[in-house]
Amino acid sequence: MSLGLWLPAALVASALAPLPLSQLPGDLKPLVTTLQRHGFNVRIALPPARGSYGLFQSKTRTLWISPLAFHLGIARQTFLHEATHAAQSCPSGRLTPLGWTLKVDPVVDSAIRANLLKSYHHASHALEREAFFVQGQPNAVTRLVQSLDERC
Repeated sequence: MSLGLWLPAALVASALAPLPLSQLPGDLKPLVTTLQRHGFNVRIALPPARGSYGLFQSKTRTLWISPLAFHLGIARQTFLHEATHAAQSCPSGRLTPLGWTLKVDPVVDSAIRANLLKSYHHASHALEREAFFVQGQPNAVTRLVQSLDERC
């Protein structure tokens, strides 16, 4: 990572060290509990995919949130995004859209489209788009808990 070029090594190491789940905002605790109840592992640690802020791995039912997401102020959004993928993986382990109709500001939608085209394979656009939309919804936690309980 280029982070080492700008910061002392000790600071970089502490920024990337695993964190306890208690570091997640309190309003996300019901979602963490629901994920765990349905057999998902939630880790605040560097994802195995280099350069990502979060990752969901269906095979191991593991969600990773990079500690760096906390330092960047995007931990909540990242967690909700990956939790959406966990819900999408139920019941079969194969990700399928939840089918929610969600609205976002047109400027946000445009930014999401650009990000999808730049960073994601076209086959995953529907799944990623849904996860990006969910992460910005005020009722995301409630809806994801309900979806996990229904689908898993």
